[in-house]
Amino acid sequence: MVCDHVSQAVLTPPASSTPVYKEECTQCFDDHNMAAGIDVCLSCFNGGCPGTPNNHAHQHAMKSGHHLTVNIRRVRKESDERPAKLTKLEIVEEPENDQYEFETFVRCWGCSGAQLDNVPEDVQRVVHAVLHAVEASKGSEIKAWAEEVTACSHFDSLTQAPAADFSSEALHQCSMCDKRDNLWMCLSCGHVGCGRKQYDGSGGNNHAIAHFEQTGHRVSVKLGTITPEGTADAYCYACDDNKLNPHLAQHLQVFGINVAAQQKTEKSIAELQLEHNLKFDFSMTTADGTQLQPVAGPGLTGLRNLGNSCYLASVMQCVFGIDRFRDRYFPSAADHFLTCSQLHPAKCMLCQLHKLANGLWSGRYAVLETEDGETRHQHGISPAHFKAMVARDHPEFASMRQQDAFEFLQHLNKQIDIAERPVEGGALNPTSVFDFTTEERLQCTKCSRVRYTTQKSSLLSLPVAKRPLAAVEGAPQEFEPVQLAECFDMMTADETVDGYMCPSCEQPTTAKKSTRFATFPKVLAVQVRRFEFVNWVPQKLEIPVQVPQGPIELGAYRGQGLQLGEEALPETDDQPPTDAQPEPVDESVVAQLESMGFPRVRCVKAVKKTGNTGAESAMNWIFEHMDDADIDAPDSEPQGTAAVADPAAVEQLMAMGFPQARVERELLQSDGDANRALDRLLNLSDDVTMDNVAAATDSKDDSASCSQYELTGFVSHKGSSVHCGHYVATVRHGLGTDSAWFFFNDARVVAQPEPQSEQAYVYFFTRND
Repeated sequence: MVCDHVSQAVLTPPASSTPVYKEECTQCFDDHNMAAGIDVCLSCFNGGCPGTPNNHAHQHAMKSGHHLTVNIRRVRKESDERPAKLTKLEIVEEPENDQYEFETFVRCWGCSGAQLDNVPEDVQRVVHAVLHAVEASKGSEIKAWAEEVTACSHFDSLTQAPAADFSSEALHQCSMCDKRDNLWMCLSCGHVGCGRKQYDGSGGNNHAIAHFEQTGHRVSVKLGTITPEGTADAYCYACDDNKLNPHLAQHLQVFGINVAAQQKTEKSIAELQLEHNLKFDFSMTTADGTQLQPVAGPGLTGLRNLGNSCYLASVMQCVFGIDRFRDRYFPSAADHFLTCSQLHPAKCMLCQLHKLANGLWSGRYAVLETEDGETRHQHGISPAHFKAMVARDHPEFASMRQQDAFEFLQHLNKQIDIAERPVEGGALNPTSVFDFTTEERLQCTKCSRVRYTTQKSSLLSLPVAKRPLAAVEGAPQEFEPVQLAECFDMMTADETVDGYMCPSCEQPTTAKKSTRFATFPKVLAVQVRRFEFVNWVPQKLEIPVQVPQGPIELGAYRGQGLQLGEEALPETDDQPPTDAQPEPVDESVVAQLESMGFPRVRCVKAVKKTGNTGAESAMNWIFEHMDDADIDAPDSEPQGTAAVADPAAVEQLMAMGFPQARVERELLQSDGDANRALDRLLNLSDDVTMDNVAAATDSKDDSASCSQYELTGFVSHKGSSVHCGHYVATVRHGLGTDSAWFFFNDARVVAQPEPQSEQAYVYFFTRND
């Protein structure tokens, strides 16, 4: 049938930079392998499931008014051949069309989802572009995996003279064999040759490089990767590397090739690199996990590894094992999708949180696979859409490099805070379960006067005592086990502050400083710092931390505030003299810290705060103060000349649910920097005092009556280096005798009757109340 919506539609094919969601629904984990396939909107290229129980494709059409979609279903071809074994040295394209068939049709949701016949040519052109576009989630991964490609002078000084026998009709096949894919065209004479032969005999026949060796023509372009925007894979044989060709359109015009009329039909080198990396086996380093019983079901859904995304998967399994997170995002997913004003779910943080919660807890996607009658692990779900959203605008988490799980947890909390602020004033924000307040006590040893201050926190970093055992030749260094209570003792122990300028004594003295809990969180997230510097390189220490499996009482670490008989130090503005000289910093230490991925402002501040005493003490200071609101604010902030905050920044922050007075004040304190002001708004309470803390404890915080915890989850790091390795998660479901532990190794989930918590990196303790 033909409908009026087709003739009225104004459709434009997606550009190479346009996200096209054609493999998985942006609101659930139904994908193009299922019987109903995926409907891709031909107006905005959102992907939606057209089948029950959700029918997000119809929902999107009704909200957006975009009626036309193309349904894509992928069906595996039957074959008796086993796939060739892939080695780490190969990057071989496995053409998708050789493995799968694609069934497509255009439908109109304005006509009750009717399938359309005799689709006009302009619509067919858009459909064709969608089918050949890179899936949106893979596009961001390809960009992250792609190595930096630079230009070279050989493209600038290129002499072009098409060969006498050159013909545009001959661009579809190697001029020296019958290969019709992986073809490279010489930009000097137009010769077309196939790519390099791979180690297993697949790939090309080396005819492109043979042409270079015979003629000395140095630069070529991969046919099939040319886009209308003027990008393509280019190679310089003189440099023997992939290169950027800034003059590609002009070079191709010599051969009568119009870049604007080209459509990409083959995978680029970066795309092949991504496929290659995703086929590595990211299994755990010990064999114990494979011997445990695979499980699947609600709350037992695995997360597939996207390539070094195990840090994200492990943290999210622990986070969604917390009742408050599950209850916030799982039951209300359908209601949120109906009412969300964002027409593009892939760009909405709350949509992606609801989607992930539904994927993990519905049990719909947790199905154990079987092979030859034997039960195998589940396939799991891909967190690609969630990762793209939560890592947006963050250069490290948006990359495909391994990241620190604890730093990701901090980043996650901030992103959820921002997303939840406008929703009922943040009343539903589940990250509040991590919130607590610390109390810092400072006492001058000369006059004995004290000062109490408080700091809002959400995550805790604990030191670990290092006691090496006798070394055994040829064996890794082992350490004496440490009790968890000892780590808390070290955190709350008195610290000596030399050179303290006492406002009462009015002279430099020595002070004692200690930190305790003013309030306790519902869930205490704890990082244990098992690192030290070896030849100026941070190395992981395999120090066992023994954590009780039963109740853990932390009441001994509660602060008491100003006590009877204590005299408070006079209040000061703590401002340095106007003629004070800038404190020098050891730039070599700063450089070492920067090489570990810490921002320069944190590195400089840490070196200053630790008195230039070395990289190890500075790194420990960074870990201890990661949750500080001003961690990324320079020590000496420039004085703003404006007495009024930028109205645009005020409006932006107020839209997140903050009151105008606080927004304006924090912007002025941050010299107008909206990002720094946001950090202060999220991490600093409004006028926090000891009286406010006491009032909060009496009203909305019930930790005054309970400080007993139990371990309910932990993230472990497998590997000897802090720069690489693999993260796994262990999570407890249920309470008391009905509880059970489960081990999550990416998509693999197994029952874990004896959780191994001694080498965990991040612990989650839940308060027993």
